[in-house]
Amino acid sequence: MKTRLKSAFRDSRYRGSIAASITNFVLLLCVAVLLTACNATSVVLEPQNRQLNAGMARIFFIRHSSFLSGLGKPDIKVDDKLVGSLAVGSYFVVDRPPGPHRIAVHGALDSTGWQTSLDLLPGTSYYLELGPVVRRNIDGFRLESMDVTGQPLPGRPGLNSAFMFYVLDPSAGAAVVARLTARSS
Repeated sequence: MKTRLKSAFRDSRYRGSIAASITNFVLLLCVAVLLTACNATSVVLEPQNRQLNAGMARIFFIRHSSFLSGLGKPDIKVDDKLVGSLAVGSYFVVDRPPGPHRIAVHGALDSTGWQTSLDLLPGTSYYLELGPVVRRNIDGFRLESMDVTGQPLPGRPGLNSAFMFYVLDPSAGAAVVARLTARSS
């Protein structure tokens, strides 16, 4: 009889821990959905709907809307000037004169950021997609799960850098921008 009581007590504790785990998971999922909803739009500091001047170059900054893209809006800087914050499932553009420019992305708790240099040509569009910094083989999984398809852009990651840019060829970049535009309409 004593063993049966111990067994029943242990089973009820086990069922309680499963219920608590499920409740915690549901609460965590709700918080993630709320944070994602609050994070739905990019903050852009430059005009977006203008024609490209033939003497300028255009840079598209793209972030896919996959589940593992993460929360938060990393800050994007061009020549050490903040140009916007990139939300999940969005893009924005900046126009710059030809020549070399420093591009950087800063995530949460990342004061250094990931940095690179681009030599822009007049009348040309560049498509840069945000993806994870790949340091080890396991990071390749995150890359695929975030829908990143471009080639890694050489750069310098900071110690805590979570993001870097990948360059897309113009036709693939234009297709991604069209898909994101259609999705947001």
